[in-house]
Order: sequence, then C-alpha cells, then structure tokens
Amino acid sequence: MERFLQYSLEHDKAIRLIFIDPSGALRQVNAVVERLEGDLVSLYIIRPPQRLTLPRGDILGASYTPKDDQ
Repeated sequence: MERFLQYSLEHDKAIRLIFIDPSGALRQVNAVVERLEGDLVSLYIIRPPQRLTLPRGDILGASYTPKDDQ
C-alpha cells in the first residue's frame, strides 16, 4: 500500500483507495495523495471533490485506478 501512496504523491496521479472516513463509513474513491506526513495522509478525492486528511491506519487498501495499470 505504501508503494501506491508514494506513486500518487510523486507522479500526481490518482489511485483507488478503500478507507474508513472520519464518520466511520467505509469508502472507495479515486484520489490523489497531496501529502504524506508521519502517520497522516492528505488526499484530494476526485468525485465528489473533497480534501481529506486521514491516519494511515484508516486506509485499508490501495491500487491503480482502472485507467492506470502500470
């Protein structure tokens, strides 16, 4: 998973993420990692447009988006 977070940050590309949002709901989104700082990950979610900062522990899975299968 760390590899995908770094890939998004370094290449400014969206990745698919599954995470628990602050309200406790499970979400699957396409997002771009804007910042990795310690235990926190700052994201820009594509749809609906939203910025969110999460603890890394709340991210359950990551992968390439269907259009980006490097």
